[in-house]
Amino acid sequence: MNQTVEEYHAKRRPFIIIPQVGIIIGELGQPYSHREILKHIGCSDEQISYILENYPRGYFLNNKLVIYQSDDIKEGESWLLKEENYVYIKKYYADLQKLFHFDEKTQIFLGVYRGKEGEIWPTVKEVSQNFFS
Repeated sequence: MNQTVEEYHAKRRPFIIIPQVGIIIGELGQPYSHREILKHIGCSDEQISYILENYPRGYFLNNKLVIYQSDDIKEGESWLLKEENYVYIKKYYADLQKLFHFDEKTQIFLGVYRGKEGEIWPTVKEVSQNFFS
């Protein structure tokens, strides 16, 4: 991971939503990926792949909430939050608001475009704040 990407990861607050468990939130200032966070809490490689593929995850940075899912996609594709998982965002939305202190200018995105390795990947599919209300 290059310096710029590592700094970006250290600034953002990553989270993973696991249904019937709750929200796992990364420590502020740590540059860990979602995969690394799950590894640190003791998940096996198979469990990690399953969680990343099937459950919502994302991050909060610069007043942007970015939510997505999927495990292995190719450069030029997007990780998008699947519609069947909107229910989990709705369930935990108030908690996310409290954790990250949303305001009226907070932007919400339901995906990330996978760019080149070492670049910061752009967000996609912006929705309004009342989308999950």
